[in-house]
Amino acid sequence: MNLWKTLSNNKKILFTTPSHNGRTPVLRELSEFYKRDLSEIEGLDNLQNPKGIIRQAEFRACEIFGTEKTLFLTQGATTGILAAMKAVIRPGDKILIARNCHKSVVQGAIICHAEVDWIMPEENYEWGLYGAINLEVLKNQIKLNDYKALIITSPTYEGIVSDIEEISKICKQYNTYLIVDEAHGSLFNFSDSFPDSAISKGADFSINSLHKNAGAINQCAILNMSKDCKNITCDMLQQAVNLFHTSSPSYPMLAVIEEVINFLSSKEGLKTIDELVLNLINFKRYFANTSVEFFPNHDITKLFIKVKGMSGEKLSEILYNDFNIEDECANDFGALFLTGIGTTKEKLDKLKIALVKILDKNKNLNYEPKADFQPNPLVKIQPCFAFYANETFVNKEDSELMISSNSIIPYPPGVGILYKGEAIQQWHMKYLDDNTGVIKL
Repeated sequence: MNLWKTLSNNKKILFTTPSHNGRTPVLRELSEFYKRDLSEIEGLDNLQNPKGIIRQAEFRACEIFGTEKTLFLTQGATTGILAAMKAVIRPGDKILIARNCHKSVVQGAIICHAEVDWIMPEENYEWGLYGAINLEVLKNQIKLNDYKALIITSPTYEGIVSDIEEISKICKQYNTYLIVDEAHGSLFNFSDSFPDSAISKGADFSINSLHKNAGAINQCAILNMSKDCKNITCDMLQQAVNLFHTSSPSYPMLAVIEEVINFLSSKEGLKTIDELVLNLINFKRYFANTSVEFFPNHDITKLFIKVKGMSGEKLSEILYNDFNIEDECANDFGALFLTGIGTTKEKLDKLKIALVKILDKNKNLNYEPKADFQPNPLVKIQPCFAFYANETFVNKEDSELMISSNSIIPYPPGVGILYKGEAIQQWHMKYLDDNTGVIKL
């Protein structure tokens, strides 16, 4: 019996948490959710030490993902990133992080008290986007340092996948753990229409956000550990997760995680994925030989769209104001539209019609976008020490090359352009307030 059925069949009279007794006092639309919002009662197992129905669900997930351990998370991929880092990193260890990481990776470095070095991903000047990790740059950097772990983002927010297989070989050569933030690659394991999963290509750990494009509700995620991961046991990983995960997880969310994984690995799930991919192929094909261009990525579910002669911010603004369509984020070149399980042909058609109308109305555009990549970071104080440093304020014009006491992290996607403890460079000035927080040594 699976989690959802077990939750649905509960007939006990409970004097436990939560005390709402399966009834919603506020939003009637949530009544079905409330009926299944139970806690660690008899028969429902314990997420922090699963021995029953949750353990069975996670074991089935291990078989599907080909992992040594797959852990269910109800607090998003952030929990998995923090746990994977905590499982392998000891205080004082050096780690290497790709600069296009999610802010949770830096939070993990602070918690682990690690010494951080950065590696800059490749820069795509035609689209103003970061791309994959350059293998030669990685080799040159990793061979000169004793890194305990390398943490990279693959796929990127816009759907670029790094060469995980080759990166894994490099990491193994230097005894470096490879942790892959694969939050946006939650469909990779289920269809040949996508790149291979990070675990299948040699990563020690990967983290998937099932709510990103796999059809789950917000905060549903999983943490995967490879069968080839050395010196880290399943118990060690479970203990690391328990440091960050709530002791009162949402059981309906756990049930959703299980159901999503089972669905995606079924014939019906594969059919749904195939329909999505076909709809996306036809959507992109419709705009062949027009002023609409698509960023050439590895993950078709990420539509980064450029309209020649128009800034991405302007495209985003028109779609929002005139067509009630909201993108995920935009830059000077284009706008990002995330799709996944639940993205219907009808939804894509509405975007298609909107783009056609924009093209008809806006002819002879001549806007020239400019790539604006951040400079290499100048780390003056390691994140774990900068976290505790005292703050003072100076005029913005006086702050150049001083040490920032704040982090600047546009959200989405949550990728930092300046972190606490790094030197403020001229490029950062446009993001600073008039009174800028700095650390004085």
